[in-house]
Amino acid sequence: MKTNNKVKLIAISLSLILGSAGVNAQPMPHIAQPGENWVLQTDRSDEFDIKDAEKWNFQTENYGVWSWKDENASVSEGILKLTTKRETHLRTFWDGCNKTKVPNYRLFYTSGVAKSRATGSYGYYEARIKGADKFPGVSPAFWMYSKIDRTLTNEGDVQYSEIDVVELTQKQTLQESDHDLHNIVIKDGAPKWMRPGSSPETNHNGYHLPFDPSEDFHTYGVNVTKDDITWYVDNVQVGYKKNLYWHREMNLTLSQGLRAPHTQWKCNQFYPSDNQSAQGFPTSMEIDYVRTWLKQ
Repeated sequence: MKTNNKVKLIAISLSLILGSAGVNAQPMPHIAQPGENWVLQTDRSDEFDIKDAEKWNFQTENYGVWSWKDENASVSEGILKLTTKRETHLRTFWDGCNKTKVPNYRLFYTSGVAKSRATGSYGYYEARIKGADKFPGVSPAFWMYSKIDRTLTNEGDVQYSEIDVVELTQKQTLQESDHDLHNIVIKDGAPKWMRPGSSPETNHNGYHLPFDPSEDFHTYGVNVTKDDITWYVDNVQVGYKKNLYWHREMNLTLSQGLRAPHTQWKCNQFYPSDNQSAQGFPTSMEIDYVRTWLKQ
């Protein structure tokens, strides 16, 4: 698939060079209109010819049941592979139900992540992804998220922004995909989590994929402006929301998170479930490329 993609890029580059002599060619987002100037942001774009630790953090902070390991992210033949493994281990775990950190908490799986070191907000973001061959149990994801800033306490302040370009295979059927939003906003003097389940009108987009995401590569994209957020799958619009809260600087992230039946959701976070089977592991998502453009 990577070879075909490179052939396509060469063809695009040649046509652009012939059509605009002397102008440096680069891939353009499919939403680009004639006369528009979209600039590729190289600090959040990658063809994955190498594993670039200067551009990506492969050992970022653990969260909930998700334990990230550098070795679970690998690059070969132009493909980034993020792998989830059945590996029992101990680490500190935030217990949201009891509001405490628990040392030496037993967890059962590790996974791979690539989090950009650079941040941004507006732009067009796209990745070409092949989902994992295990279902259910893991969710290949392409998303962006900010730091949580607890110092922002005025009414309407946004402490946290998250845009999910796509989350695959986390629902009850293989072809359901999620293109969601999450945020923390100060309402009535207190921070309030807004999530797809509690605020579907502003935060949820669901889509039924016309394909099995584990069988081949497909493109998943989002266009973020100060007014709107629009989602795409294979260049087809699949979701739209007004941009009410998602203006903060965010890190672009590719990851494979654990899901049911190996997790349970309570107290606003994932906990381990009783099902800690090794069946179907290891399993990997694959990324051909990720590209970020900013409209000038």
